[in-house]
Amino acid sequence: MKTISFLAFLLAISNFAFSQTTESNPSFQRNELKLNLPMTIFASYPEISYERLLNSDISVGASLGLRVSDGQEYPLKFSLMPHFRWFFGGSYSSLQKVAAGFFIELNSGLFTRDDLGGSYYDQSSGYTEYRKDTKFGAGFGLAVGWKYVSTNNWIGEIYLGGGRDFANSDEGYSRFGISIGKRF
Repeated sequence: MKTISFLAFLLAISNFAFSQTTESNPSFQRNELKLNLPMTIFASYPEISYERLLNSDISVGASLGLRVSDGQEYPLKFSLMPHFRWFFGGSYSSLQKVAAGFFIELNSGLFTRDDLGGSYYDQSSGYTEYRKDTKFGAGFGLAVGWKYVSTNNWIGEIYLGGGRDFANSDEGYSRFGISIGKRF
C-alpha cells in the first residue's frame, strides 16, 4: 500500500513539476476582406480577396477578379485563385500581430483570358482585324509577400508571384498586388 501511495505521490508531483503550459488560443479576428488597388484602379479589374486565419501562422483564402470593361488591354476576363499562406511573423506570445509579416503563398488559378486567335485583312476597309478567342486556364503557382496589420485590424499587404497554366502548355499567369482591407 505504501508503494502505491508513493507512486501516486510521485505521479502527482511530476505532473505539476513537468507539466507544459499549453498556449491558450486567444480570441482574435479570423476573417479578412481585401481589395487589390492597382488592379482595380489601373486595369479596371477589381480583385476582391477573402482570407480565413486557421491559426497564428497559416491561412487559406481566395481571390475573385472580374474585368468590368472590354476596352481594357488586361488579358484576364475572370479569375478565381484559391491560396494557402504560411506566415513567418507574429505569434500568440509575442507583441506582434498573428498572421502578419513575411509569407509564402501556394496558389491555384482558374481563369478565362482573351487571346489573339488570328487576323485577316479586310480589303473593303483596308484594315487588318484581329479576332479574339477566349481561353480557359488552370494552374498552380507560388508567391511571396508581406502583410501589415494595424492595431485597429486594418490590413496592408504586397505580394508578387506567378504560376504555370496547365491547360495551355506555353502559358502562365501572374499574381501581384497591393491590397488594403479589414480583419474582422
